[in-house]
Amino acid sequence: MKRLIAGGLVLLLVAIGIFLWGQHRQSLLASQLAPADCLLYVEMPDLLQSARRWPDTALSRILGEPSVQHFLRQPISNAPANFQNAWVSFAALQCSALFFGVTDPDRACWICGLQTSVEQSRWRREIANISKALFGQNIKEFPAENLGQEENQDEAQMSCVRAGNWILLSRSKELLVQAVRNSRTTSGGLRSLNLFKQCQANVPAGYDLLSFAQGEPSLDPSVGLHWRFREQATQASTRAVLAATTMMGTRLRDTVFILNGAAADGSRLDRKGLAMTSSSTIGYLASHVGFAEIWRWCGQLSKESSFAETVRRYMGEAKSFGIEPRDLDTVVSGAEIIVDRDPKTDSLNGAISLEVLDPAKFENLMDQVVAEKFPDSCRRVQVASVPAYLMRVNERVSIVFGLVGRQMLISGSELNFAEFVHRLQNHAPGLEANNQYEAIVKLVGKPSDLFAYLDAKSGFERFYDASRPMLAFGIVLMPNLNRYVDAMALPETIDISKHLGPIVLSRHRVPNGVVDESIGPITAYDAVALILGSGLAMGLWER
Repeated sequence: MKRLIAGGLVLLLVAIGIFLWGQHRQSLLASQLAPADCLLYVEMPDLLQSARRWPDTALSRILGEPSVQHFLRQPISNAPANFQNAWVSFAALQCSALFFGVTDPDRACWICGLQTSVEQSRWRREIANISKALFGQNIKEFPAENLGQEENQDEAQMSCVRAGNWILLSRSKELLVQAVRNSRTTSGGLRSLNLFKQCQANVPAGYDLLSFAQGEPSLDPSVGLHWRFREQATQASTRAVLAATTMMGTRLRDTVFILNGAAADGSRLDRKGLAMTSSSTIGYLASHVGFAEIWRWCGQLSKESSFAETVRRYMGEAKSFGIEPRDLDTVVSGAEIIVDRDPKTDSLNGAISLEVLDPAKFENLMDQVVAEKFPDSCRRVQVASVPAYLMRVNERVSIVFGLVGRQMLISGSELNFAEFVHRLQNHAPGLEANNQYEAIVKLVGKPSDLFAYLDAKSGFERFYDASRPMLAFGIVLMPNLNRYVDAMALPETIDISKHLGPIVLSRHRVPNGVVDESIGPITAYDAVALILGSGLAMGLWER
């Protein structure tokens, strides 16, 4: 009996050990395996859950529309055969988690990790196919315990190793050795980096996609806008960005933390211009204005861009009125932009409102500028009982501007100026009476630096309908692009617009940085990436 009990205890201990070992294998996080010195890191922690969420999103429904599918057929079919083969093999892996890290962008030092439930022979075959398709070489698998011990190692060889339930791929055996070592300790990897932990603490958990990059964007006139990964930085000047994307029903949500060392600020963005919005407003933007920063950027770009040179020259004119360009921030603190769609004429009416810190001083400065710089093209008018100026730019275009309390209001006609003044003085509810606006604004934090709202449905219908003929004509005139894009197959407006809704972006300050929150059928970041990516792709195709 005693032997039976002892044998049962041994079996129980073995079972517990196997269970705990399995739990350790399953608990390996991607950020634990990724090297601590990653400059760029991307993670998709639960692809199975993301795949279940994806069909509900507006973006997925747009891509599933017949006219969109028809439009995408030609560019997809013309993708390089090796990319298509790699994608087929990747899909066959049925990955449940994925990460990618880069430690040296200049030397292409990277590591990729994936989890899959397919049998060993299958994942070996599919990974080998991916390696051949993308890199033109076979992949060699190494046991974790023997990794890095071979003589005459080929540094360019694609290598593969198992670490827990992860399959790790890289051309650098050093990175694979680090990852295997990290899998055996709870204090290693990227997640042990204080910089990464500080950034991750500012975004919510449960994300579908996480992106992390050290460094900051840099504008070099010789090479343009690029990302500067490596710099001589102190702890106080360290820069990094961490973004988390989550699918929330039909909407996508981006939470982006930008580490810039700035102090937290409890102030809120004064959005008085919301009173000038209406039920027909399709776009609204409110932001603090940094003239000193604009002056600096225009100085860097003045030799390369005539527009930047013009802006800098006009800002430099402030010197003749006793104001240094770098001190313009003491005159104007914020700006708001409103874009309305006239339901009768389908035309766009816009206004710009500047928050003036010293109205009397600003009005005196405005009178001096008009008298000295625009004596012939500008005259005084009275609009809605407000003293203003009417400037004729040409025979068809005019600008009306004047002070309404502490707001410097600029509009395109006397009629529009009067309408915006009426709304502002009567404190109209504007967008705040819109149920869609109220519902989506509650999903983001109160802004302290930047706020933007876009009625994506109305905006897309207005601009896509107007530009669709020009897009088709432009594609036809670009032979290289015409090979990939069928100008006659541009998607129908209604197929896209019926899935669109409001997009909102809110920025607030936190200790050592700022947090951007954007939510909508696509986010503000997605929209910018789509526009810039499309422009870049068209440029590359044309070459």
